[in-house]
Amino acid sequence: MNKITSSNQYFFNFKRDLNASLDNFYFSKKNEILKNELGLFINDSNAHNLFISGDKGLGKTFLLNCALNHKKFSEQKCLYIDIENLSNNVKVFNEIDSFSVICIDNIHCSNKDIEVELFNLVNKAFTSKTKLLISSQLHITQLNLFPDLLSRIKQMSCFSIEQISDDEVDDVIDFMNTKLKLFFSKELIKDISKIVRRDISSIKDLFVEIEQFLYSEKKRPSKRTIMGFLKKRINQ
Repeated sequence: MNKITSSNQYFFNFKRDLNASLDNFYFSKKNEILKNELGLFINDSNAHNLFISGDKGLGKTFLLNCALNHKKFSEQKCLYIDIENLSNNVKVFNEIDSFSVICIDNIHCSNKDIEVELFNLVNKAFTSKTKLLISSQLHITQLNLFPDLLSRIKQMSCFSIEQISDDEVDDVIDFMNTKLKLFFSKELIKDISKIVRRDISSIKDLFVEIEQFLYSEKKRPSKRTIMGFLKKRINQ
């Protein structure tokens, strides 16, 4: 187990993002309900535990990290478990009674041995004041888990992260443009929207590449520079 000395954060093991913030996540219209539920999870001590499903790349892990990073939990003992990268030999479920918030990522990757321990963890959380936030690439109706564990998860508030719609692509590009302070013009945003794949993961990856390119080449984000980069990228 790793402990972050600046807070009461413990995590197993690989996907903990200490800089993740809800302010940096684009919530599409279809995901507004999820946004509200996350707000309740963080701010309301009586809020239901949450189960979030969605395809790879939609931001489930990021949202779990956002919740743990919130100032509301800064003085509380929190635990992050990534089931996908969890060794069967690691005893991660000891002393869980002392945690106020537990995030379990990629529960669809669990095996039978881990599922029994997960059930014990979830069961204890249900009978205490521990908050639970669980993610999965599989919808709740598709999960093949230990029946008692699945029954417990179904008692949680279950939501799916939805893909952005075509008419939100420009808004997503502008959102990332603003967050990265690239100052793209509306015309350039329109040009980018015509060639980028229309899903949020692809747009995010594109902006990471653009930012890295501008930094490495020490260039200003002009339309000519960006469109030249995009043309080379398409032809690769």
